[in-house]
Amino acid sequence: MLFDPRSFVPEVDAGQPAWTPARQHPIARRRPAHDFLTLPAIPAGVPNSGLLTFGDEVDVLGLVRAQFATGVLRANDVSTPTGAGDAFAQAMFAWLRARTPECKRLSFGFSLIDIGAAKDQLMQFGWEDEIEAPLYLAIDMPGDDVYFIGEARASALRAVHPHLLYTAMSLINTASAKSLFLRTPEALLDLFARWHWEYDSTLADDKNAREFLAESCDMDEGDIERYLPSVVRPELAPDDVLPPACHGYPASSKLRAFGSRKLYELSRANNGWVKDLCVALAELNLTLKRQGDRSAVAGSQWAEPAYSAATLAYRQSDYVTQVLDDLYDGLNCSGDATLFQCFIPIAGEPKAIRQQFRDLDGMLKTIAALDRVLTLISD
Repeated sequence: MLFDPRSFVPEVDAGQPAWTPARQHPIARRRPAHDFLTLPAIPAGVPNSGLLTFGDEVDVLGLVRAQFATGVLRANDVSTPTGAGDAFAQAMFAWLRARTPECKRLSFGFSLIDIGAAKDQLMQFGWEDEIEAPLYLAIDMPGDDVYFIGEARASALRAVHPHLLYTAMSLINTASAKSLFLRTPEALLDLFARWHWEYDSTLADDKNAREFLAESCDMDEGDIERYLPSVVRPELAPDDVLPPACHGYPASSKLRAFGSRKLYELSRANNGWVKDLCVALAELNLTLKRQGDRSAVAGSQWAEPAYSAATLAYRQSDYVTQVLDDLYDGLNCSGDATLFQCFIPIAGEPKAIRQQFRDLDGMLKTIAALDRVLTLISD
């Protein structure tokens, strides 16, 4: 175009010869098409990947030697490592893959990171002074799917026994505390209370809520009616899906969680998904009992995750949508969250190493049992 004397107006260009390049490429006919659109051949010996390293890498040789010396990790799982850290990572993830269950509800993963990366994630919270271990096993939270118990399932469980739904949520909350972070009705109610009830998730008094919403939130009468505890709590989090500390009504003090024996008894008296759920709850309870007070995440550094392994809501409701929208909008504006649940320091002493792998194995078994319960209790 730069060499063509013609303009863009056809009337002006009448009779003007068009420009053609002086060099004309011959017709290819049968010759090889080695032209500018053909990629050159690359010899097989040319490397197709590279490893970027930095001079300030953490020295993990001693830690890795101690890990392999305990005999938990297998050297057979390591193939052409680029260093001690890579060898440990290959063996560690081989061990995890062999034990990580395939989940239908829970979404999570693992990352192996050094102390520098962990500090970078935790720096904004002022906890970096507590970071000391050279390596950490981080639990990834890649997303947040929402599942609902629903009024039909809740009513069916209450019909079997008034305490059955409470038992299920008690076991789910206990298992979550020892494994993966879940947003349950308790967490959703707490978030709602922060914004509308002056941080009091146990609020059941409409009078006090009405005064706060009118004075502090500047709401009109129509909006106030929608945010009263007597309206919100039955839809967002009734007492039998909450722990005792969050109950809003005195009658809820009678709620009790069943043990495995009672759950097996209920399973024999019922059929279908209720029977399966009672069995799954009994097995989850036994798994937690075997784990005792131990937990793989007990000594970890909390990372303020933006997402959870799953959100389990009581029922589909505008309140659930509003709470989650407000939560993610706030996190998007502030950035005060990570994509990790926590950072578990990798042990370096033989006794602690063996105990840590036992704890991790117990956590993964808890996750498998928890996922089965969530699959049966939600849609």
